[in-house]
Amino acid sequence: MHDPTGSRKERGVIMLLSCNTGNIPVGLDYIRESLKSRKVHSKAISKTILTSEEVLARLISNAPDPEEKINVEVVGIFGNHTVRFRAKGEPFDAADIEKDLLFEQEDEEANIAIRRLLGKILGNNLHIDCRNGVNTAEVRVVKSRYSGLIYTLIALILGIGTGLFMQHFLPGELAKGISSNLFTPIYSMFMNALKMVVAPLVFFSIASSIADFGDIKALGRIALRIVTMYILTSVIAIGVGLLTYQIFPIGNTSLASAVSGEAAAETLAKSESATVSIKDTLVGIVPGDIITPFQKSDMLQIIFMAMVLGLAAASLSKKYPMGREILAVFNALASKITAVMVAFIPLVVFCSMAKMMISMNLSDLVNVILWVPVIYFGDVLMIIVYLLLLLVLAGLNPLTFLMKYYPAMVSAFTFSSSNAALPSSIKQCDEMGVSPKVYSFSLPLGATINMDGSCITLVITALFFAKIFEIPVTGSVLLSLFISIIVLSVGSPGVPGGNLVCIALLVPQIGIPAESISLVMGLYPLVSMMQTCANVTGDAVVTSIVSKHEGLMDTEKFMK
Repeated sequence: MHDPTGSRKERGVIMLLSCNTGNIPVGLDYIRESLKSRKVHSKAISKTILTSEEVLARLISNAPDPEEKINVEVVGIFGNHTVRFRAKGEPFDAADIEKDLLFEQEDEEANIAIRRLLGKILGNNLHIDCRNGVNTAEVRVVKSRYSGLIYTLIALILGIGTGLFMQHFLPGELAKGISSNLFTPIYSMFMNALKMVVAPLVFFSIASSIADFGDIKALGRIALRIVTMYILTSVIAIGVGLLTYQIFPIGNTSLASAVSGEAAAETLAKSESATVSIKDTLVGIVPGDIITPFQKSDMLQIIFMAMVLGLAAASLSKKYPMGREILAVFNALASKITAVMVAFIPLVVFCSMAKMMISMNLSDLVNVILWVPVIYFGDVLMIIVYLLLLLVLAGLNPLTFLMKYYPAMVSAFTFSSSNAALPSSIKQCDEMGVSPKVYSFSLPLGATINMDGSCITLVITALFFAKIFEIPVTGSVLLSLFISIIVLSVGSPGVPGGNLVCIALLVPQIGIPAESISLVMGLYPLVSMMQTCANVTGDAVVTSIVSKHEGLMDTEKFMK
């Protein structure tokens, strides 16, 4: 088939366009119709068209001859698709496209806004390569925003099924050997890589976000609102935990005889060096050097250093604007590394669930089975409270929030780590129209100090143990629990075991033997999943509320 603008060749759907600016609309219409026929979401099509328009314009301007042809091809069958462009011409890259769209005048604030917009449009979806005088540009198209979620859920189910199958149908030594030599190494490598990137990601995200503020007073107001809201939700979470236990007062004195000192020895050894002190927590925020916080992944100290650096860069931005640019570049590098790691999430989820189901002692389920659903009930109740706060304080539709944010909730549930869920949470908040100026600061901060799900777990577990050991819960006991839980939620011990160690630190203060944690050690991974989901949901709700009040939220984008 031939037409004046070029030709279309039906081999995997290919179009040839002449290097003429008048042919750009023809090429865009072709791409739009091809993607529509493949059932690609309209939002993804719009983003692809915006990117493709800039790519076509650059290919045409760089062509050596107007008679040269641009090869346009849409490829992909399942999942994601790619729009591929090929044409002879001078080499270029995504940075050249960005420069073309920036203001020639020194309107730095406007240029920053444009760079952020281009980051959303181009992001990690555009790849340009030039070899032997031929430019090849590929625009990745996400067919469905739920494809990652679907793959993760499939991996989750397959992992559980594989673990149960190996536990019941393979010899014990063989199952453990497969777990220790295959599943555990893959999981450990990913978690090590995550630990490697999370500290720089948090550091540069917060520093870059603060540096972007031209008005330091506005930043101080936003930061104060965020921290106040985090403290408020933590207090509410403790109340939700108390209410949940009043509804379901679980605990049986017969379980006291099941406490095993040997089973709890490892966790107790870790908790011996940890302390619960408001003074130590506050003093420990300021590091003695700049290396140790990164080595130990001490998030409170990392956040403190990031705030100091960001404030310094913001105050000097007019005299030394390059400081702000450098922070933005390092933030982009950390984000890029994290985005690559996210692609391996389904594989890691499979290995994580399989190894957990192989090693889980099912007899533990019989002893404290009710502990799990009661904490789940408390976490779900807290999520409902979040949604009510979102409606009352920000006037935002809770159902729309859930529809847009739930991929991050599933990520948090799967990995049982607020830090591991941070990249997904950032992505979903961006899609909800929250300003990067807010979420780049509030989400990393919330992943460290806002542990509402953990508060609920600590309250219910402490009361659960108190009933088992017949400890009377008086007003002074509740006050002691309240203060200790708030401190632990802000400055959890930086040792392996996380909230399990917090339980070992908490319960002796009300007269319960720390060895009681042996009752819940086997089931804690299940509880940790839901409490982390509640944690990150609270971070996003607070971020949305503050962003809306500060006029830094695109409500039209939220409602789409």
